[in-house]
Amino acid sequence: MQKKLIAIALVVLLGAYLIYIPFNKAGEDQQQERENEILETEREAIIAPFYEATSQYPNIEALEGFDWRQFEGITLNFLVENNINANLLTKESHQFTKVTGININIRPMDFSTLVQKINIDFISKTGKYQLVYVDPYQTLNRFAETNLEDLSRYNNSLDLPGIPGGVEDFFPEQIAVNSYFLDKEAFYTIPFDTTTMILYYRKDVFEAYKDAFMKDKGYDWTPGLESFTWERYIEISEWIDKHVPKDVVKYGSGHMAQRHNSIFCDFSSLLASYGGDYFRDTDVSTLGLREPKELAIMEPSFVEALNMYKRIIKVSHPDSVKWDWYDVGEAFKNGEVAMMPNWDENASSFENPATSKVAGKVGYSILPYGSVRSANLYGGSGIGINKHANEREKQAAWLYIVWATSPQTQLFVLKHPEGGGIPPRSSVYKDDEIKQVIAGKIDDYERFNTMLQLPTVLRAWEEKNVYYRPKIGNFYYVEQILINNLHNMVINNLTAEDTAEMIHNEISALNNNR
Repeated sequence: MQKKLIAIALVVLLGAYLIYIPFNKAGEDQQQERENEILETEREAIIAPFYEATSQYPNIEALEGFDWRQFEGITLNFLVENNINANLLTKESHQFTKVTGININIRPMDFSTLVQKINIDFISKTGKYQLVYVDPYQTLNRFAETNLEDLSRYNNSLDLPGIPGGVEDFFPEQIAVNSYFLDKEAFYTIPFDTTTMILYYRKDVFEAYKDAFMKDKGYDWTPGLESFTWERYIEISEWIDKHVPKDVVKYGSGHMAQRHNSIFCDFSSLLASYGGDYFRDTDVSTLGLREPKELAIMEPSFVEALNMYKRIIKVSHPDSVKWDWYDVGEAFKNGEVAMMPNWDENASSFENPATSKVAGKVGYSILPYGSVRSANLYGGSGIGINKHANEREKQAAWLYIVWATSPQTQLFVLKHPEGGGIPPRSSVYKDDEIKQVIAGKIDDYERFNTMLQLPTVLRAWEEKNVYYRPKIGNFYYVEQILINNLHNMVINNLTAEDTAEMIHNEISALNNNR
């Protein structure tokens, strides 16, 4: 009986095997057929109807048969900082709506309010804002894994258009800072803007008084030279206060030392120029860390930078301790200060004769040199999708991201009369007119006055000149410690040594209590 059962089992197994072969072969054939269909479909990708075809830039493409109006009627809310990109896209998103039928409600606001609204929306999980301006240090580092979509699933989908030119068209360092957190397993944002700290100065003042300054001090005071150090920046600011008439410019320099994120940004470039930093952990300023361990606060370079910052604020416009980046920008635009560090995106407003008293008189430079280098703080952010939106809204939001970050849209923003936002895409710089601007060959001021800062920004992005701040999970609390202590130091004349010790102790206590 046992032998009979074994024989029956063998027959059954043999039959199953014989049946499996053709079915397995059929499955393999179906898989191969599907792959062939995909390859064939990829060859039939068509250019989207937003822009004319061009061989110079990667086009927005979708697979043949893709319905650009499948999300018609959806309204997307885009929560974003009030900047050039947001302002121009507010005016131009009707072009996107015309093609897709998707309505875009852009909500630009000041940075502090933006962070608060994002916090509320993500914590409540309402999904009210489907599109989010993602700051690497306030949003990506806190909400990436729980509240932001992994965009790779949209970019790699055969049912949706991908990023034109691929992710590799963006500058790799900016991708690392803006798009990833902790590792490269998930891709949370597409780079949206590239705000960078540079030095603005009154070109007319520096040209008119160059000989007098040279006769008095014996050196060339032109910003951007390696000899233009923070030490000399102080001396030049004092000289302008003393020798340049107040009806030309009131003060030599102005800063953003308010108890605000601005004082942290103002100080950070100076700190890095002296070889200092806040932490020394690997990847702390690129992919980021949940919590760094290697504090650099008590290093001599940190104390040296604190001392220098006190001296810089002491000789600057007396209202500098009350100003953030907007306030000092307004003072510069109104002719009150001759030099200031600020974000590059302000250039277009400074060069607008309808709103600025210094239009045509502005010079651009990388920031002064410390004992180690010039360090220019990078402040770019990305655009992401709220994980709590519904699936149709997410896919519609992806279409908008593809359009808003395409090279053609970014080139449009850069060249717009109200624009000047510097693109994070390398392909944009293939444009013949942009090449002329980079080379300094500008013969039409009115045509190019919104992008005069471009050569300086590209120089600031060079590895030897750029500074990326720490991207850490508890940065919000660390930043508050830095802001409070830096501001207290300059308004209460505290010593650099005491300030460094207080910062070190408070950050250490924060880390120990987590």
